[in-house]
Amino acid sequence: MPSVLGLMERREVRARQDLESWTEVLEQAQAEVDAARERVDRARVGREELESVLAEESAVDMSAPVPSGGGVDATVGSSGSGAGAGAVYDERPPVWRSGMGEEMLNGLYREVFAAVVTASGPVGGVELARAVGREADSKNEVERIRHRAYALEKRGWLVREKSGRFMPAPGPVGRGASPANAGRRRPSGATA
Repeated sequence: MPSVLGLMERREVRARQDLESWTEVLEQAQAEVDAARERVDRARVGREELESVLAEESAVDMSAPVPSGGGVDATVGSSGSGAGAGAVYDERPPVWRSGMGEEMLNGLYREVFAAVVTASGPVGGVELARAVGREADSKNEVERIRHRAYALEKRGWLVREKSGRFMPAPGPVGRGASPANAGRRRPSGATA
């Protein structure tokens, strides 16, 4: 007759093998989730940039939303380079490092960061759109602003709560925090 201790040891070995197997499956699934999330982010960014370009082009030539024929050369020639081109794309924000301030940000990134810093609490996309003077009723405008906030979060300027609302990361506002948020508690698990 087998010993009780021997039976329990075999049961523990099988349970440990099951745990290792499921842990491996979980790690593989998490890697797939991370890759899919990155693909979604890239697709969203690409779509938003295309929408931005199309919006600029339609503003330049109100008679034809998508220029064709001879109009393409004139339209692209007038807005494809020079001062007009900078209005479509803001330079991506740098990764935040100690000593960097808001002046390191350009265009809409700076406006979004400033709006989050001066807010009385965590803010969402609609509130940010209003704060930077964009149409909060337009889903495209809200997503464009939210995209800027996501980019600032990834580079360490902002922190996103589980609710999806944004607040300043402790570092960027530490040296010159505005009175509006100086006493506000920040999450400890910030992701950059």
